[in-house]
Amino acid sequence: MKAAIARTVAGWLRGYPYRGKVAAWNRFAAWLGPEQLDITLSTGGHMRIDTGLYWQRLMLAEAFERRSAWLVARLLDQGDVFIDGGANCGFYACLAAGRVGASGRVIAVEPDRRLHAQLAEQSRLNAPMLEVRHDALSDGVGTAQFHLPPGEIADGWGLGIASLEPHDGWVTHVVPTVTLDVIAGGVDRPVALAKLDLEGHEAQALRGAREALRSGQLESLLVEVNDTRMFEELRAHRFDTILDVRNGFTEIADLRALDGTHTDLALLRGLCARRWQHVRQRTRWM
Repeated sequence: MKAAIARTVAGWLRGYPYRGKVAAWNRFAAWLGPEQLDITLSTGGHMRIDTGLYWQRLMLAEAFERRSAWLVARLLDQGDVFIDGGANCGFYACLAAGRVGASGRVIAVEPDRRLHAQLAEQSRLNAPMLEVRHDALSDGVGTAQFHLPPGEIADGWGLGIASLEPHDGWVTHVVPTVTLDVIAGGVDRPVALAKLDLEGHEAQALRGAREALRSGQLESLLVEVNDTRMFEELRAHRFDTILDVRNGFTEIADLRALDGTHTDLALLRGLCARRWQHVRQRTRWM
């Protein structure tokens, strides 16, 4: 009964575009116990949700990172290629799968082995367009130490902060690393958009995208920024990987989120830039 009610209310809220959505859903969903729910997102993508985890309860109603999720859903279209770097449990990948359709391709990159079983389910639910890779995005191909918070963190918080960046006292294990140059180079058309949420390792991943960015094989980026300094560096395009192509980008930033835990910076060219020009005439970034 709880699951049926949750599905209904979450379905109403998925299309709700106004402020207050997160608070309203949190009050309602607090009583949900752990359960596996298969849902259809607003884009038509399919996702398996664990309602026992706070962040995934937000995803059930598409109340998780709602501005960036809204942007991704409107920048992608049928036949596009999308790379989800730091895919976590696959929310953005599933959202994108519904947009790109069977003629498109979504590549979800996630090194955290605690999430691999759930990502395998997302791939099955969104076959054939969703592919999962168990690498970590960085500036080279090889191996690296992946850092996980020690012990269990209540409500799934620990699943979103593991990183290649070092943390004293954290548990480590070796993971394979790959570059955006390698992944984008293996696709038969330009990658319309890559999302990077790598818990502080975004700069290294951008250095591993030098050739794909320069050639246009990787067109646009949505980069999570966790501190003001990195945000300003990205806004000034100081990373050597995008220095040569900086004038080709349209920049969009959710400045209202900058005082929170993170903000996202979109650097758009090609298909996504043209679609943004169309979208911005009708609405604003939520």
